[in-house]
Amino acid sequence: MQIDLDELRDLYEHAPCGYLSLDPGGCIVRVNATFRAWTGYDTGELPGRRFQDLLNVAGKIYYETHFAPLLRLQGSFNEVALDLVAKNGDRIPILVNAAERRDEDGKAISIWITVFNATDRRRYESELLAARSALSAANQELQDLNEELSATNQSLDRTNNELHAFYDTLPVGIFRADPFSGEIVQASRRFFALLGVDSAEDWLSALTSEDRTAIGPQFQEAIRAGKTFSGRLRIDVQDAPQRHVQMKAIPITNSGGLITSVVGVVEDVTEEFRAEAQKRQIDRDAIVRQLTGGFAHNLNGILTVILGNLELLEEELADRPHLQPTLESSFVVTQRAAKLVNHLLLYSGYTLAQFANLEVDPHLQDIARNQANRLAAKYRLTVDLQAAGAVVELGSDMLKEAIEELITNAVAAMPDGGDIHLSTRLTMRDETQAREIVIAVSDQGFGMDNATLKKAREPFFTKREVGMGIGLGLSFVDGLARVASGELRLRSASGKGTTVELHLPAPD
Repeated sequence: MQIDLDELRDLYEHAPCGYLSLDPGGCIVRVNATFRAWTGYDTGELPGRRFQDLLNVAGKIYYETHFAPLLRLQGSFNEVALDLVAKNGDRIPILVNAAERRDEDGKAISIWITVFNATDRRRYESELLAARSALSAANQELQDLNEELSATNQSLDRTNNELHAFYDTLPVGIFRADPFSGEIVQASRRFFALLGVDSAEDWLSALTSEDRTAIGPQFQEAIRAGKTFSGRLRIDVQDAPQRHVQMKAIPITNSGGLITSVVGVVEDVTEEFRAEAQKRQIDRDAIVRQLTGGFAHNLNGILTVILGNLELLEEELADRPHLQPTLESSFVVTQRAAKLVNHLLLYSGYTLAQFANLEVDPHLQDIARNQANRLAAKYRLTVDLQAAGAVVELGSDMLKEAIEELITNAVAAMPDGGDIHLSTRLTMRDETQAREIVIAVSDQGFGMDNATLKKAREPFFTKREVGMGIGLGLSFVDGLARVASGELRLRSASGKGTTVELHLPAPD
């Protein structure tokens, strides 16, 4: 990629990341303006200092025990999280990429370090806008150096190669666009990798059809109009989840105010997008549980009064046997309603379950035996219990009701019959390494698509016909898992069945 020297040098000094060159001993030889600005040091204050001296105490220890040995062992690494200490004492979270240059004998010549400010990854646009005036002022100065630069082509080539290598260490893609046509004409390797294209001219083909139609023209119009562009793009990846990138571009002007070029960056924000979507879902679930809890709490009070009145009527009507069937049916439906309300309260986080130290496998064996006797001949319930001796803090009736709900759901998903599998296993939680028991119920039924899977545990959500269920089964099991400090996990796909897993703490 051929880029004019003035742009290369200016982009080096004012890149949206810090760039340092160290000698083999780890002392700073060269540092760009971005890094100095972040840390508050003047031009001459950093050269000669050791890079690790700019880190906090934990960072210095990590540098000595991991950073330097790892760099020497494999020659490079990416995205190491450290904390810088600025001149004024402020802490700056950073991500570091590093590469060691070696001669033909394998001896270290220098170390290149790229530093990314992790405090706010959305500062690129403001930093690029701030760089606009600096780029304009630098143009005149670089023009005055043309005569001297013409005699130093070899040095320029070496600098150009170093800058190319620098761009290749960046986690963001750099590009340049033609201000007249609005087309991207040059780009770094990371740009191509992020968009999955082989040439800059084909970048629009990487986008989803909707973004290609809507955002593509907006980008080119902004470039031709000399305006700043910022937008989030969606990229379709074959046989992989959709990826999201943030694109930002600003016009560069000369001393006369004329736009000579447009430079920009693209950054992978897929994880950020997923985190935002997950937060929205968590907030939505919290609101649903809060509303459900309030509704169920009020309804529970009403049912309590109804049950109390029925008990009084039972005493008053003891000598009127012809009314006893009516009274008994009223008791049955009211208690059934109370059970549904209890399910709603449990889903909302109210701990109504009776907790006890329950040995899981023997209890599930009894449940499976009773269920197998009740299932129609076209269903086969198989059992694989591998958690001998494991105990959970949960009432036997609540666990029995949860397993029965899951088996009922499995039957409903296979109207023509099929296999239902009940299993247990012991495992360790990834985040805490605490022991847990996994109770799983699997079927070979219709399965669920992604849209249904996202709503499956919500109260009153059901795909069954009217009268075949009101959609409280999974929400009840989900609530039970949460009040027991566990988690409900679902795996399903259309036409491939469903697996429901209860992950519950299993103390030693």
